[in-house]
Amino acid sequence: MLKRTLGPAMVGLIAGIDNLGASLAFAALLFPGALSAGLGMGVGVLLLSGVILALVIALRSSNPNTIAMVQETSIAILASSIVGVTATMTASSSDQRIATVFAVLGTSTVLTGACFWLFGTLRLGGLVRFLPYPVVAGFLAGSGWLLIEGAAVMLSGSHQASALFSTLADPLGLAKILPAGLFAVALLLALRRSTNPLIAPLVMVGAGGVFYALLAAGDVSVDQARAWSWLPTTPADGTIALPSPVWVVQNADWGAVLATTPAMASAVILSMIGLLLNSSGLELSSGRDLDANAELRSSGLANLLSGLIGGTSGFVGLGMTLLADKLGVHGRAAGMATACVLAIGLLCAPLLAALMPTFLAAGLMIFLGLELLLEWLVASRRQLPRREWLVVAAILLAIMLVGFLAGLALGLAISVVMFVYTYSRLPVVRMVASGTELRSSVDRSTAAIQRLNTQGQRIHVLQLQGYLFFGTVERVVSEVRERLQAISERPLQFLLLDLRAVSGADSAATAGFLKICTMADAEGVTVIFSHLSPELRLAVERAGLAFASHSGCQLAPDLDHALEACEEALLQDDTSAGSTSEVLRHLEGTLGPHSRLPDLVAAMDKLTLPPGADLIRAGESADDVYVLGHGRVKVQITLPNGRPLRLRTMTSGAVVGEIALYLGGKRTADVVVETPSTIFRLGRGRLEHLEKTDSELALLFHRLLAVTLSEKLVLANRLIQLAQN
Repeated sequence: MLKRTLGPAMVGLIAGIDNLGASLAFAALLFPGALSAGLGMGVGVLLLSGVILALVIALRSSNPNTIAMVQETSIAILASSIVGVTATMTASSSDQRIATVFAVLGTSTVLTGACFWLFGTLRLGGLVRFLPYPVVAGFLAGSGWLLIEGAAVMLSGSHQASALFSTLADPLGLAKILPAGLFAVALLLALRRSTNPLIAPLVMVGAGGVFYALLAAGDVSVDQARAWSWLPTTPADGTIALPSPVWVVQNADWGAVLATTPAMASAVILSMIGLLLNSSGLELSSGRDLDANAELRSSGLANLLSGLIGGTSGFVGLGMTLLADKLGVHGRAAGMATACVLAIGLLCAPLLAALMPTFLAAGLMIFLGLELLLEWLVASRRQLPRREWLVVAAILLAIMLVGFLAGLALGLAISVVMFVYTYSRLPVVRMVASGTELRSSVDRSTAAIQRLNTQGQRIHVLQLQGYLFFGTVERVVSEVRERLQAISERPLQFLLLDLRAVSGADSAATAGFLKICTMADAEGVTVIFSHLSPELRLAVERAGLAFASHSGCQLAPDLDHALEACEEALLQDDTSAGSTSEVLRHLEGTLGPHSRLPDLVAAMDKLTLPPGADLIRAGESADDVYVLGHGRVKVQITLPNGRPLRLRTMTSGAVVGEIALYLGGKRTADVVVETPSTIFRLGRGRLEHLEKTDSELALLFHRLLAVTLSEKLVLANRLIQLAQN
């Protein structure tokens, strides 16, 4: 029992002290100089935000060990913007400026909570992860710089961070700056050398103790230290002061709040990224799957409640949550203990705010900023390729020289450019083939196949894939141009564009199709589009393409029908392919001249069948093989819903049923006559009789079947090779 109580209490105490110190520093960052009158209320609001965040997320998170923290990245962005807008409010009262600060904080946090909850409810948490990693790293490194810049504003007492340099000449100013830098470096080194969670609180308490010891040794009163700006100029009356939401709404300058909209949007984006990054880190460290959308919903509710009191945003703290795991703390007690410690600190918030040395708050900001810079700028140099790391450096440089909004704009622009560059490098042309390599599902005579082998290069097939846009369509245009201008190949007659794997296209892609058709028409080449979706067809027709069966721009339902149409056009003057004479001519084309071919034809039964007649039925015994003398048949299966599906088409000279004859068993598909056909049949019994009585004729027939199977195997191998390329 003691162990179960002591562990969560220890984690809560450590996390609470850490949150307490950070809240004091954040409040000092948000209420510097002329805004220092609101420091006490600022500390109270930030501590109350910490209580709400820790309690709500501890109770609702999908990970019971979760400890929520007020996060520094959003405060860094908002503090920079707040300093800017309040500096322009010279005619405003102190109350109006302070209320404006709380209005900015509360509005930003409410927007953050609403986005968290909306994304989690719609299960869109994964969308944020599409932001390129270098851009995220650049934003976070820039947030680190803003924290350091905010510390400089805090130390200089001016709205401009550059005023810090003039403060160096003032001994009183130097007495603030030098300890802040030393404290930040000492804290950074201490945490680099030890992972003990008590290090940070001990260093902070120790630094504060040394400060007050030096004041006593130098006989400097607290009031004198406050007059020298070594301590905040806020009364330590010990009363809890929290701004009323009504007071904030009535006194805030909402025009100034509206001017910070870009900064608030940036804070929302970075908070979303931070939450998902921390959730992913917890998954990797704990080995447990976390529901990112559930975390968004719970954090969204907590931030909505925090925003209503003018508080700041926050979410799961990775370090503290991992600490709870390491100490064997399981359940929601650690988060609730953290809330209790912060609630105790809330009771004496004004006193804590008044006694927090300026150098300590500024030093903590410098430390947090250095941590972000070291992690996302320095450490990322070892993780990222040079080109991607330069993106991080460029965004950071833009934030340093121009501001966070400029860095945000640059980061988003780089995201778009990186997406276009990366996506445009993906292979948009899935397969390139000629009519020699790629055939329709029509089985033809050997003579027709030989003709297609010779003339197949007149057909050029491009199978496209992915989303076609301005970054990829030009590669398709270049591919077509190269083929049209190729002098080492036969002149092109048909260009087939198969769009089955295309997910969509923009206006630049449709303009590219128009350009392709114009180039092809100039060369007398017919362009056939297959698998063109209705949406894409409408877009292409709006671009100026007109599809017609007898024009240079045509449509086909699929690639197989497109290939079939092209092959028919190449074979239309081939008498052997459409001969109406007996099957002898087709056998001669397959086997060459042979004196026994007439006997082979005579050994087969001649069938004359009308369209729609069943030549073969699925389930029948495979005891016959057929040779088409004239006509056309189709091989089909019947789907479970009763709809027939065509597998292949066979024309004059094709051999049907040879595989089933050799393997035996039952027929697996139907063969239906499509046009008036003359078909020759040789049954298994007749073939076995020939093997016994006329081995030469039987061998000739087996040779016919072997050649037919070999031709089909060659075509299958070509398809495999095309698929592997």
